[in-house]
Amino acid sequence: MMLRKISNWYLLINNNVKTCIQASVPGDISYDLFSAGVITDPYFGLNHLEHGWIIRSDFEYETRFDVDEEMMAQDEVILEFEGIDTFSQIYLNGHKLGDTDNMFLAYTYSVKDLLKKKDNVLCVKMLSTAKEMERVSRDGYFGTFNVERLFIRKAQCHFGWDWAPDMPGYGIYKPVKLYGASSRRINDVSYKAYNDGNVTFVVEMNYNTRAQIDFQGVVIKEVDKEIKNDIIRYTLATLPDTPLENANPIVKEQKVTGSKNFINFAIDNPQLWWPVGYGEHPLYSYKVELVHGDEVLDSKEGRMAFREVALSQKPLDENSLEYKIIINGVPVFIKGSNWVPAECFTGTIKNEKYEKLISIAKDGNLNMLRVWGGGIYENDIFYDICDENGMLVWQDMMFACSDIPEDVPEFVENCKKEINYQIKRLRNHPSIIYWCGGNEKTGSYGLQISKGDYFIDVLIRGMIANLDDTRPFARQSPCSITDVGNDMTSGESHAGCYEGALVAGVDKYRDLVSEKVVPFISECANMGPGSLESIKKMFPEDKLWPMNEYWHDRLMDNPYAAVLMPFADRQKFYADNLYGETKSIEDFICKGMTSHAEVLRAEIEYARFNKGRTWGFMNWMFSDIWPSGTWSIVDYYLEPKQAFYQMKRSYEPQLLTFVQGNDNKTYLALMNDTYDVASGSLEYGLKTLDGKILWSKTVDVNVEAFGIYKIEIEKEITAPNAFLYAKGVVNDKSISTLYSHSMWNNCKFESDYTYEARYNEGKIDITFKANKFAKGITIRLPENYKYIYSDNYIDVPAGEEKTVTIYGASLDDMSKIVVTDFAKECSYE
Repeated sequence: MMLRKISNWYLLINNNVKTCIQASVPGDISYDLFSAGVITDPYFGLNHLEHGWIIRSDFEYETRFDVDEEMMAQDEVILEFEGIDTFSQIYLNGHKLGDTDNMFLAYTYSVKDLLKKKDNVLCVKMLSTAKEMERVSRDGYFGTFNVERLFIRKAQCHFGWDWAPDMPGYGIYKPVKLYGASSRRINDVSYKAYNDGNVTFVVEMNYNTRAQIDFQGVVIKEVDKEIKNDIIRYTLATLPDTPLENANPIVKEQKVTGSKNFINFAIDNPQLWWPVGYGEHPLYSYKVELVHGDEVLDSKEGRMAFREVALSQKPLDENSLEYKIIINGVPVFIKGSNWVPAECFTGTIKNEKYEKLISIAKDGNLNMLRVWGGGIYENDIFYDICDENGMLVWQDMMFACSDIPEDVPEFVENCKKEINYQIKRLRNHPSIIYWCGGNEKTGSYGLQISKGDYFIDVLIRGMIANLDDTRPFARQSPCSITDVGNDMTSGESHAGCYEGALVAGVDKYRDLVSEKVVPFISECANMGPGSLESIKKMFPEDKLWPMNEYWHDRLMDNPYAAVLMPFADRQKFYADNLYGETKSIEDFICKGMTSHAEVLRAEIEYARFNKGRTWGFMNWMFSDIWPSGTWSIVDYYLEPKQAFYQMKRSYEPQLLTFVQGNDNKTYLALMNDTYDVASGSLEYGLKTLDGKILWSKTVDVNVEAFGIYKIEIEKEITAPNAFLYAKGVVNDKSISTLYSHSMWNNCKFESDYTYEARYNEGKIDITFKANKFAKGITIRLPENYKYIYSDNYIDVPAGEEKTVTIYGASLDDMSKIVVTDFAKECSYE
């Protein structure tokens, strides 16, 4: 196949006077306008409020290109648009090729007869999404934030969410390709692999070689004899993670027998693909070629894996069911997070950003990312990186927080094409282990009458089962066996106590968490601010503090929440109630980030403590769509928040901690999510900030693989300026934890510690020694997002020391290190 990307695009702006600027494809119109100086930075301050005219305007992309003789000699020449957001008309040399109305579809056209050797003109007329929405009748439908969006096949969060602005992406957001092709082609290749080494490949052609025969067996029409000699050649590696030619491949050939063809392979002793933390993630290469004589007419290649996945919903007791994901026969406790689009302007997401975010997730001990249903089906590279790193993917269909207009035939047909296309595009990725019909469809939280149940339960379920029966499917998130999707006795739930504590009081947080054991938590929402460096990139200096209209605009509100308190006020409420009234921006960031980390820790560790009845936890959410400061644990600028580092600790494969159980008693727990038995000796007790031990005990532990050790704490668990501690050696490695039942609001900290930094071959090691308990020691460098920290926001007890490593640092960075801590940044009443 001859292939070239169409580039050198220009954008015509039709605002009274036609203006021409250079355009990026893939890209976004708003980004191009900003790059050309037409608009102000949409991510800074309140600038985005000035840019509503963009989505209300029409634009034109245009490019010119030549076609060489070799391309023109092909049977066909195909023009492919991988993604246009959303409504457009496409013209080539003045001839209309077609219209687009779905962001989640590719559009292809056979254009050989329209091409010239020189100076072809390709024009894409982008039509205003806002004007298209005005044609929608919204009567009788419900949707959060915006109702017209329900009918538009576009990222639903583009129209404003409680963490995203009403600033829709717009433009050609994926590559445009021109390629020569044979008239006989391979449409699709899929596979089904089994852990015993058997694998079936299914190949779909764009033609059929079978003779047409009537019901009496009489041949009506015989196909061309040449087509009968077409061969499919399959090449499959027997060694993983190796170039195909060096992987001792098996080669098989068969005649094309129809539009669908299949063949079976058997690999001896296949290496299984495991999620991160459970084993390696080997990938086997394959190639499928359509051959006629000595000529290869078409080919497709990719990677596959041997791994099997199942979902168990067996009874736990009379009134509850488990919800357990099983990979290769091994139950996996899911430690995950919810993924939303990494940019408002979808076409501007860079591969490097995907790589960095997934690397951060893996470093944070996550094993699953949920691609949330109000965003996008992610770019191929996202799934490729997850395949390579053993990062499990829960894939939503793109429906969120609304009715689904199943009574509009045009909408349903559009969605059917989308689902068919996306399942075929994604199903070969072993990282995807779960299909879901979407997010929080109406009916999830109550018994209200809603539209879309047939669409979800029959159409989507049936299409996915037809296209891919190798993974479990859930109708929606949350889901359960009963009428109410979020009833928490079965299925998976959106559970968490952040909002409830706004009413009951933050001091009751652990009590609220321990009220119920949930089978699987797919969303747990807690929020907190980002760093001062990130906030300064969002707000003018004079708007940093006190909270003002900039804060309330950026920290989007949710008018459908049970407690109607703006998000900025919620964060301040938590900070003030746990650690005293905030007096400055530095004070708020320190207290707000600490409260975010502490409540997230309580939620995660309670879920892990109940493993056996609970089988997964995913926080809301992993990263941001634009510069903000709400739910995410990694901010838009790729800087992990304090909550990220706490999540990393709470997701450790072997975790030593204290947990308040559902009997309101406090337990010491050693959670072992490894294949090894965890054996050792532990000391635990209550200690003051200056290092005095109020009481202590020792215990020997022996925890089976994937097991939990629990022992009730029978002595006092709290005292002024005191905390619970535990430490010891397990499997010849030191392990420890520090815990405050009151989330440290009974303590007044001091900055009494020293530190020493040492440079060594691209990294800096910093060792802290505490004279008194040092809370929340924070290390920063200019442009802090560029560095990787082994840990940060650390606590160091009196008389002890801890070392943090900064990766990617230079010798010059030694002089730029800034160290602060909770006591330095926070004001006490």
